[in-house]
Amino acid sequence: MPLPWPLDLAGFYLHRKLGRRTIPLLASFKVTHRCNLACRACPFHRREDRSTSMTWETARVVMETLSRLGTRIVIFEGGEPLLWHDGPFRLHDLVREARNRFLRVAVTTNGTLPLDVPAHAIWVSVDGLKETQDNLRSGSFDRIMENLQGSDHDRIFVHCTLNRENLGDIEGLARWARDLPVVKGLTFQFFYPYKQGEDDLSLFPEQRRWAVESLLDLKKRGFPVMNSSNILRAMASGRWRCHDDILINVDPDGSITHGCYAKSRGEINCAACGFTPVAEASGALDLKPGSIYAGWRLFLR
Repeated sequence: MPLPWPLDLAGFYLHRKLGRRTIPLLASFKVTHRCNLACRACPFHRREDRSTSMTWETARVVMETLSRLGTRIVIFEGGEPLLWHDGPFRLHDLVREARNRFLRVAVTTNGTLPLDVPAHAIWVSVDGLKETQDNLRSGSFDRIMENLQGSDHDRIFVHCTLNRENLGDIEGLARWARDLPVVKGLTFQFFYPYKQGEDDLSLFPEQRRWAVESLLDLKKRGFPVMNSSNILRAMASGRWRCHDDILINVDPDGSITHGCYAKSRGEINCAACGFTPVAEASGALDLKPGSIYAGWRLFLR
């Protein structure tokens, strides 16, 4: 069983900084590329291996490896991870297994299936209000609303990937999420061009700066934007210290890759990076107060 989080994270930091050990903080764990949507910004449902799913035994072996490497946080992803099954096993079983091994376990889902998985936190991907969401994400808005309103999970967050077609929805989305009692906050990242057949929805530099200023204004006005101000500003300027070795990637075939989220999944272009979770984790490792506070609110509070 994991140690209490203050002791566990203190040990992680000491081993990283004093022991100079390369220990991954979090794992992006893709259990399947299968999905019930065909989102315009997503490359994974277009891949030749889009039907690939991990077996239960492979998942257990991978979790043993991640635990041995010192990983603290596991985030199950897809495709759509709630579609995953292997015989009698569902994602719920993987999450329970992971909770016995790791400090925190989260799930990122498109929200079209019941939000009843026993993770510490659930992120639901919503990229705009109804018209925008339905355009970008296969007409999914109404199903998401139904599942959000029907869930009694106590730590659900909305995650939005900003692109050139949803910038006008930033404040409206924030108002919508704020008014849903089940949603505890919003996180934002920026569209990353994998160049694998997805629509090119990349923001121009001035659009990204405008988006960051809008998010900072929403934070000042009390909207539940969970990204830290320091990382948002860094995303606008393109300047931050990236410790990509705090991330480890798992793909549905069981392969494990250390480093950048795109490393095993597409072309790496640091100038186009929009992966705010990795930027926040890097900031926390550098003891940036805003990033530490954001991590506490999302995973530890």
